[in-house]
Amino acid sequence: MKKTLSILTVAFMTFLAAAQSKKTDPEVKFIKGNIQDKIASVKDADREQASKMSVKAVSFVLENMHIIPDDRDLSGLAIAAVMTYPESEFVSNPEDSINKLGAIYYGFKDSNVRISVLDKFELFAKKSNAKEIVAFINTYLEAAKDDKTQATEVERKAIQVVSSIGDKDSFRILYSSLKNKTWPKLEKPLVESLSNLAEKSLRELIITIDKSDFAEMQLIFEIFVNNDKISSSIRAEIAENLLKKTMIIIRDSASVTKEISQFLLANCKILADNNWTRSSALMISYFDVAKSQFDAGFISEAEFANVIKYIEILSSKDSVKILVDYLGDLNMEMNKGNLPALTVVSAVIQALGDLGDKSSFDCLLYTTYLNYPESIVTQARNALSSLKW
Repeated sequence: MKKTLSILTVAFMTFLAAAQSKKTDPEVKFIKGNIQDKIASVKDADREQASKMSVKAVSFVLENMHIIPDDRDLSGLAIAAVMTYPESEFVSNPEDSINKLGAIYYGFKDSNVRISVLDKFELFAKKSNAKEIVAFINTYLEAAKDDKTQATEVERKAIQVVSSIGDKDSFRILYSSLKNKTWPKLEKPLVESLSNLAEKSLRELIITIDKSDFAEMQLIFEIFVNNDKISSSIRAEIAENLLKKTMIIIRDSASVTKEISQFLLANCKILADNNWTRSSALMISYFDVAKSQFDAGFISEAEFANVIKYIEILSSKDSVKILVDYLGDLNMEMNKGNLPALTVVSAVIQALGDLGDKSSFDCLLYTTYLNYPESIVTQARNALSSLKW
C-alpha cells in the first residue's frame, strides 16, 4: 500500500511540474491567452524562444489586422513582434521578411507601429545593405510626397532612416520635397538627410545644377555649400559647378545684377578657401566677369581685390598672364592721369610678387616709374625683388 501511494505521489508531482511548465511556457501562453498575454509572451520569451515567438506573433498580426483594424491591443502586439523580429529570419529570407513587415507597416495607421517597422528596417539595412529596404522606404516617401500627405512623425522617421541608408533615389525624393516645400515642418531633418546623402549623390546634384535657374542655385548653395557638415571637397565641387552655371546664365542673358555678383563671389571664396586648384581655368574666365561687375559697381574695391587674391591662390601660368595684363591696363590709366583704385592696384602687385613669375618684371618695373603714391611704388619694388630667376 505504501509503495502504491509513493508511486502515485511521484506521478502527481511530475504532473504538477509538467502543468506548471506548460503554464509558464511562452508558446502555450501565446496560444491560450488574450492579446495582452500574447504581448507578454513575446516580451518575456528567453533568447532561445524569442525568435520563434516573434515570428508566431507576426503571423497572428497579419492574420487578424484586417478583422480588427487599428485595434490598440493588436497594435501593441504588432510593435512587440516587430521589435523582436530576428535578424536571422531576415538574413535567411529577406524578401519574405520585408513583405511581412511591410504589410504590417501599411496595415496599421498607428504611427508607433510604422515607426517600429522603420527602426527594424534601418537596423537590418545597416547590417546587410539591403537595397530592397531602401526601395521600400523610397516608395513610401515618394507616394507621401506626391499625395502631399501631412507630415507626421512617420515621415520624419522615414527621412531620418534614409539619411543613413538611402541612395540616389532617396536624395532625389528628399530634394524634391524640400524644393517644393512639401513638408515645411520637416525642413530641418530634410536638410540634414540631404547633407548626409550629398557625397553618394553628387552626380545627381551636379545634373540638377545644370538644369537649375538662379533661384534654385541659391537654394542649392544654402543647403550644400553653406554647410559645414558636408566635406570641404564636396562643397568645393558643388561651388565650382554653381560658378560655372551662373556664368552661363550671365552669358546667355547678357545681364548682371548685384545679387548674381555676390553669389559668384561667395562661390569663388569657397574654391579659394578649399584650395580647389582644378578650378583655376574657370576662375580665370570669371576674372573678366568680375572686372565688369567691379566697373558697374556691383562689387566693391575690397571684394574685387579678394577676387585677385583668389586667382593667386588657385594659381596657374595663365593667372600670371591675366594679372600682368591687368596691371598693364592700370598703369596705362595712371599714365593718363587717371588714378586707379589703389586697393585693386595693391592687390595685383601683391599677387604678382607672391607668384614670383619673372614674366611680371616689365610691368612691375614700369609701375615704379609712374606717379603712384609711395606705398604702391615701394610695394612694386618689393615684388620685383621676390621674382624667381
